[in-house]
Amino acid sequence: MSYPQSGNWQQMPPPPYPGQPYGPGYYAPPPKKKKTWLWVLLGLVTVVVVAVAGGIAFFVVKSRAHSREMTLTVEVTGTGSAGVWYTPDLTVNRVDLPWSAAITVPQSDSFELVVARAKRDAAMTCTVSIGSREIVTNTLQPADSAGLLICKAELNNPLT
Repeated sequence: MSYPQSGNWQQMPPPPYPGQPYGPGYYAPPPKKKKTWLWVLLGLVTVVVVAVAGGIAFFVVKSRAHSREMTLTVEVTGTGSAGVWYTPDLTVNRVDLPWSAAITVPQSDSFELVVARAKRDAAMTCTVSIGSREIVTNTLQPADSAGLLICKAELNNPLT
C-alpha cells in the first residue's frame, strides 16, 4: 500500500450526517425594490401645488380686502389739548379737545387711535365708530399714571 506524498494530498470533507443539506445552495433572489422615489416625488409636487394655490388665494383675498375701504368716525372728548395719532398712516396731530375726524381706512386692517394727554389732571375718552355704531370706547381718568389712551378696533372682525 502506498501512502500519498505530503504536499500532494488533500483531506476530503467528511460526508454529511443524514438530514443535513450538502452545503450552500442558491441564495434567495433579493426582494424587489419599492418605488419610494415615486411617493416622494408625488408628495413634493403636492406640497408645491398646495403652497402655490394658498399663496395665490391669500394675495387675491388680501388685494380684494384692501380695495374695500371704510370711513371711521374718531372722537376724543376732554379738556385742554392732546397729541393724537392713528394707524395705518401714523398721522400725528396736536389738537384741542373735544376733537373728532372722519378717517378712511382699508377694511382688512385694524385701527388704533392713541391719545397722549397734555395735562396730568385731565380726563379723556376716545371713541371709534362706523356710521352710528360705536366699535370701541375707552376712558383715561386723571388718577391714571399712564398718560396714553388707546382705542383699538379690529375692522376685519365680522362682529364689529
